[in-house]
Amino acid sequence: METHAGNGYFGFGPYRLNPAARVLRRGDDLLAIGSRAFDVLAALVQNHGRVLSHGELMAFAWPGLHVEASNIRVQMTHLRREIGCGENGNRYIVSVVGRGYSFVAPVIWEEASELEDRYAPVSCDQACNGSNGATNTSFPPRLSHPIGRDENISKLSQMVAERRFVTVVGAGGVGKTTLAILVAHALHMFDHACFVDLGIIDDETAVLEAVASALEIPFSAGDAIGDIIGQLSPRGTLVILDNCEHVIDTVADIVSSVLRRTASVHILATSREAFRLPGEAVYLLRPLGVPPPTGRLTAAQALLWPAIQLFVERAVDGGYLESLGDEEAAAIAAICRRLDGNPLAIELVASRMAPYGLDRVAELLDNQLSLRWRGSRYANPRHQTAEAMMDWSYALLSDMDQRVFRRLSVFPGEFSVDAALAVVEDDDFEQADIIKSIGNLIDKSLLSLHPGTGPAHLKLSGIAKAYAAFKLLASGERAPIEQRQSLYHVQAAQQCRASMAVSSDGGQTMQLRAS
Repeated sequence: METHAGNGYFGFGPYRLNPAARVLRRGDDLLAIGSRAFDVLAALVQNHGRVLSHGELMAFAWPGLHVEASNIRVQMTHLRREIGCGENGNRYIVSVVGRGYSFVAPVIWEEASELEDRYAPVSCDQACNGSNGATNTSFPPRLSHPIGRDENISKLSQMVAERRFVTVVGAGGVGKTTLAILVAHALHMFDHACFVDLGIIDDETAVLEAVASALEIPFSAGDAIGDIIGQLSPRGTLVILDNCEHVIDTVADIVSSVLRRTASVHILATSREAFRLPGEAVYLLRPLGVPPPTGRLTAAQALLWPAIQLFVERAVDGGYLESLGDEEAAAIAAICRRLDGNPLAIELVASRMAPYGLDRVAELLDNQLSLRWRGSRYANPRHQTAEAMMDWSYALLSDMDQRVFRRLSVFPGEFSVDAALAVVEDDDFEQADIIKSIGNLIDKSLLSLHPGTGPAHLKLSGIAKAYAAFKLLASGERAPIEQRQSLYHVQAAQQCRASMAVSSDGGQTMQLRAS
């Protein structure tokens, strides 16, 4: 394989490929082609002129995994379409019958020139290491590229470049922090970057001190915000405020002051709910895609979905060495659907595949044991187990919102607002209060609205539902709430039959009158 050291890229046609940074550009545009397709392209470009077999390409794109050769064909079709192979006479990748694939277009390696280095915008990596006069900070290093997030990185990078205040909003464990760090490393328009981890702050009065510490300036209780703004004002700076939800009111005041009193500071925040401030651009980070529960799913089809890819990779990392057949693929897809594509939940569950086996893992998903499976020992404490992640969110809810959250766990799947009101309402709960709590739970990424047309339906995610169910059991409310839920469905079924009977009778009456 052709390798190069230093700052540079492979150039072919209008494209520039940087394998180390996992970046593909067409002109000035950043292209998101998917992590597997990127690995295949990088292998072909770095071995241009050589034929790579299916086995070699699979080793690059799926290291350590047992997958069918059809996956290479699928990724190759996608890759050729994305880079315009065959359009306007451009030939990049050719298939060699019986042997594999070869990259046939001319490829050049371009080192970044001294002139480009001198006048190029400073990257986050440079800023965080203190070059070009930037303050040295403890900015998180570049993270490994997450599965299924190429499009998110591209779109969020564009938003941060164009808007001064962007908030990444999503459920716990969905990958907000990871995405923010990757975007910061990908952008090349700031003189300086600063990362503030507010997840370790449990006192709102300590927020300003944490920001000052990240900027490496002395903290003065007298005019802390003035000192911070004075440090930020002279240069273009990206400030990342991570895990804001528990101190959101204090952070909102700081953000408003910084935006009002500076001209070139951009703020990227992560939170489980939006700030709802003027000028805020919200980027909703959704879970990883999962295959729908329709039709028979083959292993090759399953591995096209990022949630399945992540599950299989983490299972292999955890010592699971069984091959992925069609039956296993269908079972894994069902697990990922129950976990609603949440990356952290998928990683925690997949890591238990080797000791527990596929059947037992699926069986234990609704058991409290699964909520306590531990992940990386170096992870933030609130991300080491699913239970710790949910404890963090649950503690931020009001008593009213906690009670509504617990009671909604009796629904096995989607439910209507009317069903929620019938089950939750009692002498202490008025409808207006319940509807307000439902809105709060949606805003805090604990409850989701079913997409699509038709009447609005709500759903608790797999982890949230399991956690709320155990909280409901501990509260002693489960039996009466389950009775209400059963009664509601019986009454709803009776009303439906009565409506059908009236409709049928009305139709017969109309026919008699017509005759």
